[in-house]
Amino acid sequence: MPKPRAVILTGHFPIQKRRGNILWLSDNLRADGWHVTMVTTGYSWVSKLRGDRRFQQLETGSPTVGEVVHDDSLTSFFAFSPLHPFSVRKPLIDELLRPLHQSFPWFWARRLPRYLRGADLVVIESGPQVMLAPMVRRMAPDAAMVYRVSDDIKVHGVPGFLARAEMKHAPLFDRISVASKFLARRFSHLGSLRIDPMGVAKDVLDGDLPDPFPARVPGNRQAVCSGTTQFDADSMRMMAELRPDWTFHILGRLRSVPADAPPNLVFHGEVPFSTAAAFVKHADFGLAPYLDKPGVEYQTAQSNRMLIYRYYGLPMAGPARICDPDVPGLVGYTPGSRDSMAGALDKLATMERTPSDPSVQDWSVLCERIVSTPKPA
Repeated sequence: MPKPRAVILTGHFPIQKRRGNILWLSDNLRADGWHVTMVTTGYSWVSKLRGDRRFQQLETGSPTVGEVVHDDSLTSFFAFSPLHPFSVRKPLIDELLRPLHQSFPWFWARRLPRYLRGADLVVIESGPQVMLAPMVRRMAPDAAMVYRVSDDIKVHGVPGFLARAEMKHAPLFDRISVASKFLARRFSHLGSLRIDPMGVAKDVLDGDLPDPFPARVPGNRQAVCSGTTQFDADSMRMMAELRPDWTFHILGRLRSVPADAPPNLVFHGEVPFSTAAAFVKHADFGLAPYLDKPGVEYQTAQSNRMLIYRYYGLPMAGPARICDPDVPGLVGYTPGSRDSMAGALDKLATMERTPSDPSVQDWSVLCERIVSTPKPA
């Protein structure tokens, strides 16, 4: 009997150091007997010429163009489109450039049919690929079509026409899958909206993860920031300056590493998931220094790093904007205020680990929910 077929359209690569939620979904689908085709979009020749920093998460430093058959359960496809939707941070100019950005769906209209034909499930992750939803619906009319809202695209500074496309195309989906109730409000008018929480890889987190830290000395604390999405470098610098006897570890890619960073602020770059998990498991504190701007509140529920902190019962700190009172062990601070930051660090220093948060589920639960999406009538 042939395997059921799932197609995932995403900005992620099937094999990369950073493990976004869409990759865990892919892994669990494959473990459950599905064949997954992952189509990586949202990159163009502009990305190649500029040396897109997202390529740092690849072991080779650059993506393989074309189709790759990884095994009997995973196929991937990647290509540089002539242009991909991006903002120049000038709304009027973004609108003037909008006709040029239509080259993005035109490009993929020639490449997607072979993968979408006969698909049972299609998952489109939030990002430029939401522009492709109408053609996906036409090319895979019998597939269950899911929009997995992994991020608030408005917070990531996309051009206005892409944000409008998201809302225009949302009714095409059989399931609007979000983890954050804050983010769900945008789609509350749709009967297809479902709250599908993020998860963690419990089999990895419960495994043997050696302590990466050197021998402890009295007063030294190890604080870890596992991820650099919406990273507030100024707040991290202030924390390191306020606590010179603590060591602050930053895991994840950055556009650039400050040359004059305090010596106790250590940048490790992109690391494998198991390495990041070991840092968190053996740390004293977890940090979520998100940029303090409207819309970032959704990260309380959709931040994978915060879920891992909660799974290990780690005390954690982040900007007050993301501090949901229902999230245990989370201390808020006001970015830019040394007094507020010092107070938050003082409070962290008095906190101990707590039992694992029972509300944190395994990624397999998300997979079960996505697979349960009914196909169009």
